[in-house]
Amino acid sequence: MSDTIGILGLGLIGSAVAARLNSSGYRIVGFDPVVSQLNGVVFASNPKEVFASCDVVILCLPDGNVVEAILDEARSSIQERHLIINTTTGDADKPHAQMIEATIGGSSDMLRDGGALLFLGGDEVQISRAQPILDILSSRCFHLGDFGAGAKFKLIHNMAIGLNRAVVAETLQFAEALGFDLSQSLDILQQSPASSTAMVAKGQKMINADYQPPQARLTQHLKDVRLMLAAAQEASVSVPLTQLHQELLSLAESRGFGNADNAAIIEAYRKDKSCLD
Repeated sequence: MSDTIGILGLGLIGSAVAARLNSSGYRIVGFDPVVSQLNGVVFASNPKEVFASCDVVILCLPDGNVVEAILDEARSSIQERHLIINTTTGDADKPHAQMIEATIGGSSDMLRDGGALLFLGGDEVQISRAQPILDILSSRCFHLGDFGAGAKFKLIHNMAIGLNRAVVAETLQFAEALGFDLSQSLDILQQSPASSTAMVAKGQKMINADYQPPQARLTQHLKDVRLMLAAAQEASVSVPLTQLHQELLSLAESRGFGNADNAAIIEAYRKDKSCLD
C-alpha cells in the first residue's frame, strides 16, 4: 500500500484523521472547499486530483448527499485500484465498489488521541486491505456486517450518547432551578452512580457556556438525529425520547448555536424554560 493517503473533507474529523496518519508517517493529500491550509497536508485543487494521487481515499464529509456529489464529481478518476474509506454518517443503503464504512464513535478530540471507536461495514477483503490504516485511527474496530451496518450502528451509538447529553443538560437546569450551585452539583453527581461519560465530558462546558472550539458541532448531531428518526420510521419502532431530542436541538440551533459544541443543547433550556410545555 502506498504511503500517500487522500482525505476529502478536512473539518473536525478530517483534520483529526490527517493528524493521526501524518504522525505515523503517511503523506496526506487533501481537499476541502473551505479549509486551504493544514499542517502536514498537501492540498489538491479538486477531488479528482486526490484520487489521481492516492490509492486510498478517506471521506470525512458532512452528510451522505455531499458524499454522493463528491463521488459523482470524481467518478472519472476512480479506478479499480482505489479503496475508499467512508467515515461519514449518512445514507446506509448506497454502497459503492471499493468502498467500506468506518464511522466514528467519539469526538474529534478522541479520534485525534486514538480513543475513538470505528464501526466498520463492507467487504471482508476490502476491510483487510484497509486494516493497517484503521489500526492507526483506533485500536477498537468492530466489523458489524455488510456495507450499511457501520452507518446504522453509528446512529445507535449517537442516539445513546446524545440522549445522555440531553439528560445532563436537563439535570443541571433542574439543579439550578432548585437553588443549588451548579459546579458543586456537578462535582457530587460525577462521584455518584448518576455519572456518565457525557457528564464528565460536557457538564462543565454546559455550566460555563464553553462551546468553542467545538469537539463536535450541534448541527451535525441534529443531522444524525434526523437520520435516526427516519431509520426508526422505516423499522416501525417508536423513539419518543429521540423525537423530543430533535426538538431541543432544533431550538438550540435556531438560537444560533448550530456551529457550537453539542454541549450547547443546554441553551434550549436556558433562554426559554417553557420549551417543553
